[in-house]
Amino acid sequence: MIITIDGPSGTGKTTITKRVAEELGFTYFDTGAMYRAVTWALQSEGIDLKDSEAIEHFLIHFTFDVRLQDGEKRYYVGGEDVTQAIRTQKVNAAVSEVSAIESVRQTLWVMQRSLGSKQSSVFEGRDMGSVVFPEAEVKIFLDATPKVRAERRLIELKEKLPKEAEGFDVETMEKELIRRDQYDASRKIAPLKRPKGSFRIDTSDLSTDEVVEKILLYYHKKEQQLLPGWFYSKKMHFFYRSIVFLSWLILKVCYRHKVYGLDHYTRRAVLIAPNHTSYWDPPIISSSWPEEVHFLARESLFKYPIFGPAVRALNSHPVRGDVGDVSVFKTLLELLKEGKQVIIFPEGERMTSGELGEIKPGIGMLLMRSKAAIVPAYIHGSGEVWGRDRKFPKLWGKTACVFGSAILWDSFSHMDKKEAHFAIANALTEAIMGLQKWYEAGAEGTPP
Repeated sequence: MIITIDGPSGTGKTTITKRVAEELGFTYFDTGAMYRAVTWALQSEGIDLKDSEAIEHFLIHFTFDVRLQDGEKRYYVGGEDVTQAIRTQKVNAAVSEVSAIESVRQTLWVMQRSLGSKQSSVFEGRDMGSVVFPEAEVKIFLDATPKVRAERRLIELKEKLPKEAEGFDVETMEKELIRRDQYDASRKIAPLKRPKGSFRIDTSDLSTDEVVEKILLYYHKKEQQLLPGWFYSKKMHFFYRSIVFLSWLILKVCYRHKVYGLDHYTRRAVLIAPNHTSYWDPPIISSSWPEEVHFLARESLFKYPIFGPAVRALNSHPVRGDVGDVSVFKTLLELLKEGKQVIIFPEGERMTSGELGEIKPGIGMLLMRSKAAIVPAYIHGSGEVWGRDRKFPKLWGKTACVFGSAILWDSFSHMDKKEAHFAIANALTEAIMGLQKWYEAGAEGTPP
């Protein structure tokens, strides 16, 4: 899940974003620090901001790193700690101009989207909700009067860089902020503006605690909206939405279905990998996951005149054989390379015992080849409702779906390939079992 917090300088973005991320257990990203780091590096290299060719060459070799030291984030450019250097007034005065350079923004957008695809995050900046993550689940826009913002910026400058603050008073700082606002709002590339669909908060007369509370209340309200995220998507065609909605309605009414772990939702190419005990499992996953999903189905199902087109319209893709077959592997790779989110049952068949079956290392090879993400999932109660020994489902029961933290290739890339494939299969097994234990222990907090 992505939360964006945008707004002009001095609205309290940094402090508030850190607090929100901490409260939700999300990763915090200060994208302003990235632009400041580029600005500092350009100044250090003595590169003219009007020399577009020199800047583009510089960006090819630009490296930016964030490291956690003693509980605090430190920023590095080319291995040099620039945490304090990027907060100087010299950098402040030039960062808007640097941010308006198209090649700079394009480079950092790629970095930011890559970071956001790996974990649930809170991104702070000026174009996060409007350009970088326009479809973020929660978008916040902070604002405040110029005078209040100037007072805050001056206090911050005096605390961090007292010598830099000597030549500034509130009036001078206010003029500087207004100048920067006008520049940011009028630039052609990603101008500063309130993102569409964002929740605006005026922080002028609010404490940090009050702003954080407002954001958390808004987040939980969005999280507990009446209908799942897929219902509001404009991309889904009518038939798919209708069938998934019908499944969701039956699950809610008949089985009191609950969903946990949507904090782990990501928009990147994903293999959703749940345990498998019931005919109900595909509808449970498709109606629980916020976005439309794709399936693999036996080729023979597509031959029937009416049923075949209906199955295809539900994002099913015909395959021969099981998950171990080369043709099936190729189909999955093609879907993932297109950025699709695909359900795959890693056990290969429905299990009657209720215990998780063996997960083959082939899923590790798929992760290595696709560089997608595996999202483990635990489905509870579906086997009791409609297991392999029943022709028809029970009318009443209780089901749940729990999503866990994504498994990424980066964590296994240092291993021998064959070793990594088995390690990924073991990690997925442990993840699904961990989700089951979390649910059976009372489903409190965020799933692992």
